[in-house]
Amino acid sequence: MSKEIEVQITGKKIVFQLADDIAFEEFTRVVEYVENKINKIKSRMTELDPQKLALLTSINIAQDLFFLKKENEKLVQILGRIDKLLAPEKEDGKLTVSLSS
Repeated sequence: MSKEIEVQITGKKIVFQLADDIAFEEFTRVVEYVENKINKIKSRMTELDPQKLALLTSINIAQDLFFLKKENEKLVQILGRIDKLLAPEKEDGKLTVSLSS
């Protein structure tokens, strides 16, 4: 069963049906994030039509996602190297590696 939530984005009220596994607080944080991105773009480019504004906002958020994925990959590699350095050697000379993720 879904839950209904009403939010305001760019001054317009929008009603969403949320799946049971999505928390209201989490969803509203996402909405606030999107609203902030929209407002940043609007402050720099005041003459955008709504479709271009939505597209630029989507691209901007996708850039954030790609950056964070890249950072996450770097951190996973670093953790892997740390695990290798800290792992005790087995009697057969092989290293035991365990990643926590």
